[in-house]
Amino acid sequence: MRKLMFLLIGIFMISSVCALGITPARTTLDFEADLSRSVGFEILNSGNEDMKVVFSAQGELAKYISLGDTEASISASEGSKAFSYNLNLPSELIPGLHTGEVFAMQLPSGPTSEGSQILATLAVVTQVHVYVPYPGKYASSSLTIYNANQGEEVVFVFPVVSQGEFDLTAVRASVDIYNKLNEKVDSFNTDSIAVMSGARKELAYRWKADVPIGDYLAKASLIYDEGTLNLEETFSVGSEDLELREISVSGFSLGEIAKLEMLVENKWSESISGAHVATKIMNDRGDIVSSFESATYDVDALSKKVFVSYWDTAGVRVGTYETEVSINYGDKSSKKALKFDVKKNKLTIIGLGYVISEDGGESNTLMIVLISVIVLLVLINLLWFFLFRKKFKR
Repeated sequence: MRKLMFLLIGIFMISSVCALGITPARTTLDFEADLSRSVGFEILNSGNEDMKVVFSAQGELAKYISLGDTEASISASEGSKAFSYNLNLPSELIPGLHTGEVFAMQLPSGPTSEGSQILATLAVVTQVHVYVPYPGKYASSSLTIYNANQGEEVVFVFPVVSQGEFDLTAVRASVDIYNKLNEKVDSFNTDSIAVMSGARKELAYRWKADVPIGDYLAKASLIYDEGTLNLEETFSVGSEDLELREISVSGFSLGEIAKLEMLVENKWSESISGAHVATKIMNDRGDIVSSFESATYDVDALSKKVFVSYWDTAGVRVGTYETEVSINYGDKSSKKALKFDVKKNKLTIIGLGYVISEDGGESNTLMIVLISVIVLLVLINLLWFFLFRKKFKR
């Protein structure tokens, strides 16, 4: 009975993992001459421990960053603590993106001997991005192509960012497609869209793949009011070997490390080795705010395999993020365009034809444990009741 009680107590004992976090992960500003601004951030003490943290500025904008504190102490009772730095921009910067970082480094606890070297045990970073508009009209873009089977639709996506002073009134793309023999097999033109200054829009086109199975090259000209961008990308037409079928998440809590289980199907008649999943999460400007990869897996022929990825959500804000999930194996890559709808205790994945979401997983797990313990205690009491009843009858 004593051993049983120790076992029941042990069920509720969960060892804590010390962690240092920072939020926001990034602050984005549009350039203003001689701008002086205080930028706030928080250090997250999810491990609830006494710690000492030192701050440093790095990157191109470091010389314009003034740290309010270079060193701080955080007590175990403080789940988070607010800090700030001053950003003092010059009268002019060249057009484009300029970046800087503020690092927070946790020092090891305990006294150090004189002359000994102090090494940081953990470091986190918050970024600052300053966009300087180009004079007149200016567009930046890339080309992403999502493979398809023969006879289906290949999706071409041009994420366009208007980085000039003025709006883009007409943006379109002209695309030529070549086979491996460098023969042009088809051409198409997209519709035209307008993009406001500082905004991002996607120009998309669905192309019917009425061509033989194989690899192809797309040569695109993105044409806007006052300029042209030349882009190239390869893609494949044919039966995809590996395909993402599902993504499930349990016990999601913003600010913690989320476990994503991605179900991948091998449609090929042979096993595929050395495959991994890479995930990129982007903000509304198209900047990558998080990226992570799974371990490497082997997938048997005509079977399914769960690929596990871990996403550190420290510093991630509530919102909806464009997400690209690619399965990489050999020299091939299969991509999916998704959306991650992030809430405090819920992550919803949109774009696989259905939504998979888990809300309050931690509470559900605790409830299951409590119910299990209660049922176990009831069974033990019933057992003792029948044993005593049998003893008294004798």
